[in-house]
Amino acid sequence: MNWLRKHSDEKLEGHFLFLILTSIFIILTSVSCSTSILVLLSALVFYISFVVGKRLYHVLGLEDLLDESSLLNLKSKGKYKIDYLKHYIFGLTLMTVGLVFLVIDILWTGGVPLFDLTSKRFLSPLYTMLSRLLILGWAIVVASKLSLDKIRVIIYSLIFSGVIMLLGYRTSVMVLLMSTLFVLYYTNKIKNRELLLFISGILALLLLLSLIKLKILGSGGIPLLSRMDLTMSVLDIIVHNFNGVFNGYLTYSAIYSYLGMTPGPRTIVANSLGIYGVTITPTIFGGVIGDYGVLGIVPYFGLLGIFMGFLYRIAESFKGIYLGVYAVLLSYLLVSIETGILDLDVILYYIFGFLLCIYVILRKFMCRS
Repeated sequence: MNWLRKHSDEKLEGHFLFLILTSIFIILTSVSCSTSILVLLSALVFYISFVVGKRLYHVLGLEDLLDESSLLNLKSKGKYKIDYLKHYIFGLTLMTVGLVFLVIDILWTGGVPLFDLTSKRFLSPLYTMLSRLLILGWAIVVASKLSLDKIRVIIYSLIFSGVIMLLGYRTSVMVLLMSTLFVLYYTNKIKNRELLLFISGILALLLLLSLIKLKILGSGGIPLLSRMDLTMSVLDIIVHNFNGVFNGYLTYSAIYSYLGMTPGPRTIVANSLGIYGVTITPTIFGGVIGDYGVLGIVPYFGLLGIFMGFLYRIAESFKGIYLGVYAVLLSYLLVSIETGILDLDVILYYIFGFLLCIYVILRKFMCRS
């Protein structure tokens, strides 16, 4: 609490959150020492690269691209003129598409997966993927209309999380709530203490959902710790037995499984361990090590860190769609410590974020000319 008082005005940035959460996973699980070192090394590579990405923003002189006048006056010369109304409409469009496909997905299954676990296996991968556009759209809406009241945003977020919860995926609920909090946080609507309190609330909600699921299944135990320990145990197995064995096949299957050409990457991990009929998450570290080997963690987390640091500085300055996308990517990144980045829609979001970075760089040269 003393730290919060002394640094109440300093922002908790993505690389710090990633390092802290990774450390928590190491501390609370019985992962081996060698695997712990690899995980911590990956987090440190990301941390340093994130700082490099932030610095790159200034090296390219992008801070000169936007000033306060261009935020308010679309006719200001020599600056990047942002039309937040277009961002807002784009976000609403994504939300509408997401809600439509969420309803279609539930109708397709013939039940509500949250209450009927057997119907969850009938969910359409395509419809489910499109339904998650609700998450991205809402983050963009909140980041584009800064006049929205904080309380109203939180209430709407709880409503939307309740809606998307019907599909039975806890990750989607977490990402929606976390991305909303990050948008509020990086627009100075909530402070460090409030952020930590809200995150604690999200974890409590996750625990509640886990308990409900276990009660339906008739199981016991501590859901969060058991899941973390299982996931890190799988990572241990991958490090010691599947180092570079998949040769990129996990990433390949993350894309082509939606076309029905391969099993899903988490299914492949489970089958490789001799387990069938379920999916197993390999963590973001296990996915990289399984696909590209231990040496792959340096370029992977190095490039990821530079990209996230660069996008963070853009999002912090430009708000709108940039902040909305960054908030969603950061949320998925933190969640991927356990789940891995192995879903086509999440991969597409990262590509979209990269394209936004390229667009801003091009705008810099266009404004200069």
